[in-house]
Amino acid sequence: MMNEPGNSSTWCCIQAGHREQYAIPRALQRVGALDRLITDLWIPPGSALARIAVGRLGRRMNDRFHRDLPIGKVAAFPGRALAWEAFAVVRRWQGARRVLARNDWWSLLAARALRQSGVGEARYLFSYCYEARALFTGAHKAGWIPVLGQIDPGPEEDRKVGAVVRRWSDYRTSFEPGTSAYYENWRQECRLARHIVVNSEWSRLALEKTGIESEKIEVIPLVYVPPPEAKNWQRNFPDKFSVVRPLRVLFLGQCILRKGIAETIEAALKLSDRPVEFTFVGNTDIANLASHFGRARIRHFPRISRAECQEFYKSSDVFLFPTHSDGFGLTQLEAQAWRLPIIASRFCGEVVNDGVTGWILPEVSSEAIIASLEQILASPALLADRSAAIVPWSFDLEQLGRRLVNLGKPVPIHA
Repeated sequence: MMNEPGNSSTWCCIQAGHREQYAIPRALQRVGALDRLITDLWIPPGSALARIAVGRLGRRMNDRFHRDLPIGKVAAFPGRALAWEAFAVVRRWQGARRVLARNDWWSLLAARALRQSGVGEARYLFSYCYEARALFTGAHKAGWIPVLGQIDPGPEEDRKVGAVVRRWSDYRTSFEPGTSAYYENWRQECRLARHIVVNSEWSRLALEKTGIESEKIEVIPLVYVPPPEAKNWQRNFPDKFSVVRPLRVLFLGQCILRKGIAETIEAALKLSDRPVEFTFVGNTDIANLASHFGRARIRHFPRISRAECQEFYKSSDVFLFPTHSDGFGLTQLEAQAWRLPIIASRFCGEVVNDGVTGWILPEVSSEAIIASLEQILASPALLADRSAAIVPWSFDLEQLGRRLVNLGKPVPIHA
């Protein structure tokens, strides 16, 4: 008979990549519930791969390890993973085709590894979406409880973004919606899952809108620990803004249509004669993005390091996050760590307390963005008030672990 949440349960986590720095297996290890992590690449310091990897590849390799996870609990396939990547390069697979092919390859490899390992005493099987169908089919046969980690709001997000792409047709983008086969695979994952973990109320609503049973869905926010140097950070704002000292607006993350980049550029164009400066930080899939800037005061930094991100948070006055759809939006927590007030949409994680720590946009539009910025220009003291009201994010690994082992129970979210 299968264990129910809250009993002495153990978990096997299946995870390709290092999403959220392995937060799920680390949280389960923290509360003593992790039996096994099966992943693609695992590169301990001092290993042969770690010694030969240099430059950008070396930095990426360093991310494929975490000291919180005992090596004896990790099963990985670095040789096969690197061989697959090389094969994909030779075949020139890109975009959605590459993602789909890799998901298929990984799910079959992980399912085979799961059958061969027997996963010890594990009773719960966790996997992220779009690569879990084969795993969950096997889990049911073995009597395990499948738990799906939903990384985005699913097909509802594609529907919204598709409409945005059509609205801004002059922005040439590589966006491709998921195919019907892609989402049918996902629906089968959802049907097989006992629990589906999402990171925000917006994701929950989006999944319910596509017919996913509400009783399966658990909202658990992201874990985030602010950098130590942010703890005593003191932020200063000017008494007024001018051409010499403009209002510094930060847009950090992917500079793509889904994130509201077109509405932000339109707002910047309409505010070109006002003391407002926009800084865009992040890669884009839009051809010739800068050609849309016109006479707006916009700077764009497409590639920066994590350390440089912190400098942008520190030097800005307000963080702009007008996303059309996000599973959560980790950059909100990063901005908040530096006591940076946020202007955000409602289609993401619930971080902003409207009117207290920032502003919630009534809609994703240039008019709504402008209205918030004009309010700040008229009353700069609002920034200091909202900055002072920000409190540190308080959802840690142990809380995440306890939420996971108590899935199905009415435990409140602490954030």
